[in-house]
Amino acid sequence: MVDRVERYIGQVEKNMQRLFDNCNRAAVVLPAFLADDLRPRLERLRDLTRRLFLELTKVVANPGWPPGVLSAAEDWTTRVGGPVSGLATRLTPDQMKLDNKWEGAAADAYAETLPTQKAAIEGIKQLTDVLDTNLTKIGWGIVAMWAGLAVALAAFVAELIVEVGAAATVVGAPPAAAGAGVSTAKVIGLVGTLVVAFLTYVGLTVDALSGMRQKLAGHEPYPGGSWPRSTTTDLEDGSLRDGDGTDWRMKY
Repeated sequence: MVDRVERYIGQVEKNMQRLFDNCNRAAVVLPAFLADDLRPRLERLRDLTRRLFLELTKVVANPGWPPGVLSAAEDWTTRVGGPVSGLATRLTPDQMKLDNKWEGAAADAYAETLPTQKAAIEGIKQLTDVLDTNLTKIGWGIVAMWAGLAVALAAFVAELIVEVGAAATVVGAPPAAAGAGVSTAKVIGLVGTLVVAFLTYVGLTVDALSGMRQKLAGHEPYPGGSWPRSTTTDLEDGSLRDGDGTDWRMKY
């Protein structure tokens, strides 16, 4: 898509130069009153052309890379979210087989750490889902912006070709210059609208990511901004039987 836009820009430059050449030749042979009418129109067209290429240069210089963005979005799910989600399903007493052989206060405390561990893992999956969704939106947003730009420039090139032909008739040079000015002003507006629309679209995705960051900063399920402990004070005594109430006992 970027290559197509660059080709259209080249065609705009080529046809604009042909239009100026035709108009300048016409100004030499036109009656004075028509030549005087043509010159300010060419000056305005020249100014608009400079503005157009300035705006296009800004966009082309920062094209973005949709395949890279979309690939990163997919990786967050396939490489992080998916595997982590699989771990969450295993963090249950029956899956971990915690109480198959041991019982007691310490054994119970160990089992009670599972819900916080599971919640922390599920929090990662929620984050990767948000990243995947919003990066995908940004990737396709870039594609949509370039597609819109390509359509606008294609229409502009078609209009310029008509104006070039009109200017070649000599008498049609003044209205051709005026028409090209209108077309150029229109496409400048379209380029600006596309860029603003894309930035607004990106702003919405940034808001979603900010919301997730704020949720994570709320320390739930990450107390103190850290991963929850997989141990408790009830587990600090690893003795089997010393009479302090935290003894581990074999099940019979």
